[in-house]
Amino acid sequence: MKRNQVIRYILLYLASALFLAIFVGPFLWMIGASLQLERQLVQVPASFWPDPVSLASYKEIIYGALFDESFVSTEENSSSYQARIYLVSFLNSAIIALSVAFFSVVFGAYAAYPIARLNFHGKHALLFSILVVRLVPALALAVPIVLFAKQMGMHDNLVTLIFINMSFVLPYTIWLLQAYFKTIPKELEDAARMDGCNRFQIANKIIIPLSIPGLTTAAILAFLLSWGEFLFALLITETEKSYTSTVVAGMFATDLNVSYATIIAAGVLAVIPPVAFALFFQKYIISGLLSGAVKN
Repeated sequence: MKRNQVIRYILLYLASALFLAIFVGPFLWMIGASLQLERQLVQVPASFWPDPVSLASYKEIIYGALFDESFVSTEENSSSYQARIYLVSFLNSAIIALSVAFFSVVFGAYAAYPIARLNFHGKHALLFSILVVRLVPALALAVPIVLFAKQMGMHDNLVTLIFINMSFVLPYTIWLLQAYFKTIPKELEDAARMDGCNRFQIANKIIIPLSIPGLTTAAILAFLLSWGEFLFALLITETEKSYTSTVVAGMFATDLNVSYATIIAAGVLAVIPPVAFALFFQKYIISGLLSGAVKN
């Protein structure tokens, strides 16, 4: 092996290790911190690994979410209000994320198909404007959206959060799917049109079935972006019936006390579903992104 190749491999592995430390390191620290006692988190110097390992934060959240207060007290454990509503908030986050993923893929597919296949005046301007809309900071739109939701009586409602998240996720979905649809050979559509199929039938019977990897990738992207949304969930929700997991995790910090260990443990639990979702559909994510990046 030549010297230049050795140096290249060394630099590649060093860059990979640095990349891994930057992106995976904070998550590993979060897991370690969630297993520490409160006094260990605030001590100086800080301890990366828990010694001893403590499950008190997880027990507080899980016991409070699954059992009533009388049972928790008999087990000599504490249970806060935030822990008791954490399971409901978890389900609310799942409902919002799954709904956004489903409807974004459905609407995004039918919006992306004509952009990918039809030639019409202003096509590129339309595609560019879709992306420009998403580039507007969410914070700049927060006040008018919240005021409009309250005037329409749609505050403290999961449906409102679904619509808001879809408005931010749908441009990404359209861009991803229109790139994927372009990789499907046009000869298949020509053959279907010779058999008498119209555009709608072609999309339903040919394009969408052949685009399962791309649709899955778009759905996972929409799910991940919606699951961790915090700003609008904090501004729209007012009662425990609509709180999301990110909002409840922040509620562990009160005016009287800040339970750092419990906040971190709640964050770890909130990360598990999207990570598991991404790992389970990893094959579709990779194939969808790579197929959409290859031009025939």
